[in-house]
Amino acid sequence: MVFEFLKREPEAPPPNPVLLLAEAQEFLKEENFEGALGKFDELCSLPVQSPLPLLSRATCRLHLKKYEGVVEDCEKVLKFLNSDVDGHAEEGCTTVHSLALMRMAKAYKELGRLDDSKSALMRKNALEHKLGRDTLDNGGENEEGGDPEEAARKEREIAEEWKEKGNAEYKKENWAAALDHYKNGLVYDMYNAKIHGNACMALIKMKRWPQALKHAEQCIALEPKWVKGYYMKGMVLSNESKIEQARDVLRQAVKMEPQNEQIKSLLDEVEQRVDYVESRLRRRKTNNSSAANKSSASASEKDAGKHSANDSGPETNGADDKQAPVEDVDSDEEYCDDGSCRTPKKVKLQVTRKQVTDTLIDLCAAAIGVAIVWLIVARDE
Repeated sequence: MVFEFLKREPEAPPPNPVLLLAEAQEFLKEENFEGALGKFDELCSLPVQSPLPLLSRATCRLHLKKYEGVVEDCEKVLKFLNSDVDGHAEEGCTTVHSLALMRMAKAYKELGRLDDSKSALMRKNALEHKLGRDTLDNGGENEEGGDPEEAARKEREIAEEWKEKGNAEYKKENWAAALDHYKNGLVYDMYNAKIHGNACMALIKMKRWPQALKHAEQCIALEPKWVKGYYMKGMVLSNESKIEQARDVLRQAVKMEPQNEQIKSLLDEVEQRVDYVESRLRRRKTNNSSAANKSSASASEKDAGKHSANDSGPETNGADDKQAPVEDVDSDEEYCDDGSCRTPKKVKLQVTRKQVTDTLIDLCAAAIGVAIVWLIVARDE
């Protein structure tokens, strides 16, 4: 039992995403989609922070005729924030969402779900049209016979329906359910600042600060004059302890709406925290400077005492030459003068990781030694 921990096999290191991606790209160059799919499966099993592995896996599944999987991956991609891609990735697709919708349309068509295929294609065209990047030259009609403007209007209506469902769950304090509804709304209208704002508030309630910050920044980018975006960003930064950044953002918000008491209250709170931190830093700097000056003065007086003793000056009994100890606020020692002791209020232990490791090794070695002796004695008896 004593040596059981020595028999444990070391845990395998976690997969390297960069290495997996490089291997997947090599398979794609060889048009080995089965091999690439295996690597993208491993990538997607890691905590996904980007839609690109999912989009790449959807591409592999499309080539391998695994159409249900294509739809599943593309739906996940559409829940990420949209971003631009190289226009050469696929003609007519300039964003991640456009690529996902195009692959989804192809998969639905192969599955025989023609209405769903047409809907996905219309959504893709409406998105590109909204961005002013469509290349249609037939009077606004796309190859499937749909009107991009009408498709965009329907998309906005569906997004509003999802937003209302999210608001209903938010009022019930069902933050996760509300967030899911808001994400569904953003699938249909990614550039709706209000839905981004609602999603941000749900994430704030769930204390998911990094994701909330992305939605707050999206609000500011989409509607720079909407003060709520700045307020939410300041709130998130404050909770992430980035108080100086929060102060700057909230000051912008106050300039936009000087009478907004809610924003002014949060700004006052953040400024108090900033002042407190700055005062502590100043006090620490002053204490360190004072301690350094006292140490220097003590050393100088000690050297002066040595020189006077060497010059055969008047001898003393030592009591008069005793130097008062220099106070160090980072020390944990007790100093005694004439029988009275004082302990500094601030204590800070300086222990390195190597010292801790060496101590643990010594303790383990001692324990093993005791165990061996005990086993030998037990066997002799």
